[in-house]
Amino acid sequence: MALNFKPGWNIALAKYVSKYGSYQAFLDTLTPLLIEQAFSDANSHFTDPLAADFIRTVVASADVYTIEQGTHQAEDLPGGGFCLHFTGRNSANLAFHFYIIQNPDGTPKIIKITYYDKKSKQLVTSNRA
Repeated sequence: MALNFKPGWNIALAKYVSKYGSYQAFLDTLTPLLIEQAFSDANSHFTDPLAADFIRTVVASADVYTIEQGTHQAEDLPGGGFCLHFTGRNSANLAFHFYIIQNPDGTPKIIKITYYDKKSKQLVTSNRA
């Protein structure tokens, strides 16, 4: 896997904890191995070109992308429950948010990827197929 885990990636950022208070959630049981497994599992399940490229690069390339913040910020799911997301950055310095839920065995599953397209000035969302 071509992932670099930024120092402190798995520590809640104080500025968000103070800003969001109890809204801020941080899952400290997510390990680099679990994130790598989530990327392997997500390979070929996303159709947006940049989202798919991020996953393919992490899984099968020598290029190194960075995980800069672990899972945080609980968000409601349309069907009930919640998900968290972690933040990664590619070699073009574009930040991606990877939204995860928990599989029955406790491993994370990437269900959605978002990033901000600077050219169109829009948030791009890619849902798992």
